[in-house]
Amino acid sequence: ALGMRRAVFRFVAATALRVSRTEVGSNRRWCSSASVGAPTEAQQAALFEHYALGLREILAQTDDLAHPLVVDRVRALRESAPVVLQRPFWGAQFLAMAFGHELGFASAHPPALKTIFDLASASAEAGLVPFHSVRAAHGQLKRLGLLSCELVDPPQERDGWKDQSRGNSPLTTTSDQRQEGFDDETHTAWSLFASARVRAKVVVLCDQLASNGVGVVDDVLGPSLARAVSETLTTHVAAVKRNGAFVKGQLDGTGRSNAGARGDYVTWLSGDEGLYTREGGTGGSGSNTLYDDTKGSTLGSSTSSTSTTSRRTSNPSLSAGAVAQWMRSCLGEYLIESLPPNTLAPSDAYVTNAMLSVYAPSAPGFVPHTDCFGTDDLRRVTAVYYPNQTWAEGCETDCENENAYGGELVLRPNDLAKRRVVAPKGDRLVAFWSDEVEHEVLGVKKNARAERLAVSFWFLKPSP
Repeated sequence: ALGMRRAVFRFVAATALRVSRTEVGSNRRWCSSASVGAPTEAQQAALFEHYALGLREILAQTDDLAHPLVVDRVRALRESAPVVLQRPFWGAQFLAMAFGHELGFASAHPPALKTIFDLASASAEAGLVPFHSVRAAHGQLKRLGLLSCELVDPPQERDGWKDQSRGNSPLTTTSDQRQEGFDDETHTAWSLFASARVRAKVVVLCDQLASNGVGVVDDVLGPSLARAVSETLTTHVAAVKRNGAFVKGQLDGTGRSNAGARGDYVTWLSGDEGLYTREGGTGGSGSNTLYDDTKGSTLGSSTSSTSTTSRRTSNPSLSAGAVAQWMRSCLGEYLIESLPPNTLAPSDAYVTNAMLSVYAPSAPGFVPHTDCFGTDDLRRVTAVYYPNQTWAEGCETDCENENAYGGELVLRPNDLAKRRVVAPKGDRLVAFWSDEVEHEVLGVKKNARAERLAVSFWFLKPSP
């Protein structure tokens, strides 16, 4: 039992979560769309200690960890953190580390292991822990034969795409883990991170990127999940508008804006926007997401189980924050796997936000530029996901319809023969070298049926 405990502690707390206490602050960069007071190494150590001790206290004092209000106690840890971050979700990694340690300690006692894991997954659904960290821990625990949770690791057999690598595990059940009505068309936040389709698409994307400096792939998520993501982001945009929290797109690192040179409005996503909090509460970190768009998700409300299968049965809705986490962690991992070694730094080695940009019909575009402000700018790969479901309707029979409404992304690699004009078609993913490829956005035409949305994330190269 002691050997198994050590194995789980090593894999879950160190490998799966990719950080240990000795690494806190030593190699982490803190980036933002605006200036931010990066926490010192001592402050980061204080954050980890705060979450580790606080979580241990919650586990020791709580008889029923499945009670929904336990997540509120976990949330209170964030609200009482000793360091106030510009975006509270930036501290989620430290809570993930604390959960990793507790999972390691509980490995010799399966019932405790299950309940702690369930609390970690509920905390992810509440925007307190990164989804990717919980899935990484789940992967390690499942490989060790200790736990399986089909909600966190849902089967991928939708839209004609099946993950052939999944086997039938005796620890996995399908009937008692899902709420009544949880069918194949119900996508959760976990669905984004479990998609086998995405991994295969990114391999193709990286082949193009390496050859041409630009990569473009379609049908990244598949029709059903892409439609759910599109609806989620459209809902988020409407909510941010109601709060008057969009800002004009900036031209450079000085914060200058000019509507004639750049016609979009943007909001920044740190990772918890729109995730369930509490009735009447706020739906994310920062001042631009004062709403809850999860349509009543529940957390930790299911009954406990005595099997080795996790009892999570909640149905956490997709959210804008989950999409941002997907781009940062999931897409980042696949890019690192598929590109040559040392092309990119691990996405959990720095903290930054995704950008959601909106161009209205008749809006000007964005003049030619590169995504690099100087030698100190470490951005290497720009990734853009387009959720615009109605942008290119009918293009299966008439490709010109892709460009009917303007808003194209024009990419100019060093080899001008490889110039690309890319329409913002729904479920399309684009990647290019941030510091090499000049690009621009063409103006959106007046007859556009909807606003042009795009979610962008910048992946950094390793520090010199």
